[in-house]
Amino acid sequence: MLVISCHADTGFRAHSLHRMDDGTVYGHLDNFAGVWSVMKAYFSGRLNQGYVRIELTHGEETDLAGARAVSATLEPSDVVLVIDVTGAPTEGDFTIEKCRSQKLRDFLQDTLAGMRFDLYEGCPDPIASTDESDIYRETCELVFFLGVPCFGGDYNAGPVHCREQSLDAIAEAICRVAEAYPHLARR
Repeated sequence: MLVISCHADTGFRAHSLHRMDDGTVYGHLDNFAGVWSVMKAYFSGRLNQGYVRIELTHGEETDLAGARAVSATLEPSDVVLVIDVTGAPTEGDFTIEKCRSQKLRDFLQDTLAGMRFDLYEGCPDPIASTDESDIYRETCELVFFLGVPCFGGDYNAGPVHCREQSLDAIAEAICRVAEAYPHLARR
């Protein structure tokens, strides 16, 4: 099973979003940016395979309760794709972080060929290094974090910028991973 996990809660009492003339959005993006990309992928119709499961979780901002509940339902053979914002510096449209498995890194390089991303075995985010992937890794070996690059501040403290192009690229990456997942399962 391919499990797409994205926390849908925020640490903010009020929310705002502004489209800027430079192709960015500005607002409280943690983790509305991730939810938007997952939903864009979902409504594309390309995730209709019976082996894809989407989980919009809660509790990320406090105790990761949603990820813990999902983790209790996972099988060791499941692949988990976590989507959230990142402060990792990049010129790419997104980052792939916490991707420890060489098998998974090879699969992602092949599947996402031609897309602009940085791939890390660890976590280069200077703002936060703990997230749902740490919970899922207790059960599953094949876990990775798909990062929505944010800049212009601390995404946990207030509004930040994100390129709209990144949101579209992440939705496309989710679809490609879902479509190619059977090849990974056979490796």
